[in-house]
Amino acid sequence: MRVAGCSRISIAVRIVTMAAGIGLSAQAAAGPLLDLSRTTILFGRMAFQVDHVQAIFVTNVGDAPLSLSGLALGGANPADFRVGGSCAVPSLLAPGDRCRVDVTANLQPPNLSGNRFATLTVQTDSASGPTLVGLNAQGAADATEGGYASPPWIDFGYQAVGAAAAPQVISFVNPEAGQLALLFDGVSLVDSDAADFTMTSDCVVGKTYQGGGGCSATIGFTPSVAGPRSAEIEFLGHPSGLAPGFVTLRFSVTGFGGALAPVTVVEYYNQVLDHYFITWIAAEQANLDAGNTPTRWNRTGYSFRAYISPQTGTSPVCRYYLPPAFGDSHFFGRGTAECNATGAAHPAFILEDPQFMDMFLPVAGNCPANTMPIYRVFSNRADANHRYMTDRSVRDQMVAKGWLAEGDGPDLVVMCAP
Repeated sequence: MRVAGCSRISIAVRIVTMAAGIGLSAQAAAGPLLDLSRTTILFGRMAFQVDHVQAIFVTNVGDAPLSLSGLALGGANPADFRVGGSCAVPSLLAPGDRCRVDVTANLQPPNLSGNRFATLTVQTDSASGPTLVGLNAQGAADATEGGYASPPWIDFGYQAVGAAAAPQVISFVNPEAGQLALLFDGVSLVDSDAADFTMTSDCVVGKTYQGGGGCSATIGFTPSVAGPRSAEIEFLGHPSGLAPGFVTLRFSVTGFGGALAPVTVVEYYNQVLDHYFITWIAAEQANLDAGNTPTRWNRTGYSFRAYISPQTGTSPVCRYYLPPAFGDSHFFGRGTAECNATGAAHPAFILEDPQFMDMFLPVAGNCPANTMPIYRVFSNRADANHRYMTDRSVRDQMVAKGWLAEGDGPDLVVMCAP
C-alpha cells in the first residue's frame, strides 16, 4: 500500500527556522492557532512569463490539530500568481507541525509594465480566522530572466534553543544582463525576529554590479525562544543616476526554535490484506480515514509518540516501501545500521524517507528512563508486513497467531518511544 501529497523594485526572501525544547513555550495557545512566516511578498522587478517563487511557512502554534482547508488567490491580478508547496489542502497540522506554501509569480502580457497585485487567503479553523497575504510584483518589459537570489529563501528547520545552527549562504545576482547596472547601497536583516539571525556579507557598499554580477551573505541562526522564527534579508541598490534604495530586494529567512513536541503515530489495519501500517503524517491519516484507498484501512485505536526531528540520544527511523512483489507494504527500520542493512539486502525496496521519525534505541533491550518500549512483529509470510506496538500482551497475541517477535534483550524491544 503506497501512501501518497510603482517604480521601486522589490523581492522578498524570508528566513524561517524552529528551536528545540518540548512544546512551543509562550506561543502555544488553547486550540489550533495559525502562525505565518510572512504576510507580504514583494516579488520585485520581473520579466514576463518567467517563474519567480517565494515561500511562506505555515505553523500550528496551538495545542490542537489545525485544519488547513483552503489557499485561495484573489485581488486585482490573481491570474499572475499560483500556489503550490507541501501544504496539502485539505489537511491537518498537528500542534507544532509546519508546512510550506510556494507562491509563484508569472506575469502575463498584454501590460508591458506596472505593478500586479493579488491576495492569498489562508483558510484554517484557527482562532485568528482566515489570514490574508499580500502579493506584489512589478512587470518590466526590459527585465531579463533569472532570479535575484539563490536560493530564493533560507530555512534552518528545527534548532535547539540557544544552539547555533550551521550557517547557510545566499547569493545575490543582478539578472539584468547589460541593461541595469546596480550600485550596492547595503544589506541588512530586518523584521521582528532579526535578533535571532546573524549575517556577514562580501557585498561592497558603493560597488557597481553589472548584469550577471553579484555578491553573497552568510546567515546564522541561534533561536532565543521556542517556536517559529523569521526575518528578511533586505538588499538595497540603485542604478546610476537614481536615488539610493531604488532597488529593494527582500529575501525570506526562517527557522524554528525548539524541538517539536512529540507527534502521535497512529496505527491502521487493513482486514482485506491483513496488514498493519503506522503514520504520524496528518495528510496520510486524513486520506486513510476518508477511505481514499483501494481497500479500507481503519484505525485500531493503538498509537505511540515519536519525534520528527533529532533529539539528544535519538536515532532516525527510516521508512521503506516494499513493492507488490514483496508485500505492497512498509517497513520502519530503527537506526542507521538497520536502515542501511535493509537497503543493501533488499535493493528493490524503495527508501521513502531516511528519517521518517526519531526514536530512542534500547541498550541490551532496556529503554532509557522516561521512555516506553516499542515491540515489533513480522508476519513471516510472502506478503511481508510488520506491526509496531507498545503493549506486550498484544505482541504476545500476534506471536500466538504465527507472527515473529523481533528486538533486543530478553523482552525483545525494538525501539523506545518518548
